[in-house]
Amino acid sequence: MAIEIIRDEDKDLTMHVVADMVSEKEMYEVLENFYSRGPTTLLLWDMSQAQVSHVTASILEAFVRRAVYLCSHQCKAGRTAVFAPHDLQFGLGRMSEIFHDVKSASFEFRVFRSRQHALEWLMADYSS
Repeated sequence: MAIEIIRDEDKDLTMHVVADMVSEKEMYEVLENFYSRGPTTLLLWDMSQAQVSHVTASILEAFVRRAVYLCSHQCKAGRTAVFAPHDLQFGLGRMSEIFHDVKSASFEFRVFRSRQHALEWLMADYSS
């Protein structure tokens, strides 16, 4: 699988580090697994090494819809950040933000070009 999962219980943080091109099936498996095993409050999707040229708006909208649904049934409010330093990754991340806002999700969602800024935003007011 091209997605490494790093879980830091002390920080209540999970990081999904995506490398290369991953299938929709792989993305959904990681998403479903995250919510089924008791999600952390904070989630970082590191897309810095991901190949995303195959991702369409409809794929993205369906993925965000599923995340919002799962969170509304299986987690408390929290924060999700996407680290997307390259133009296409960042553009798709911003599109995800719009889909998130339209769905009135119970968690906050932001996209960053800097991993450091993403982690700072995630940890602000959520330090254990």
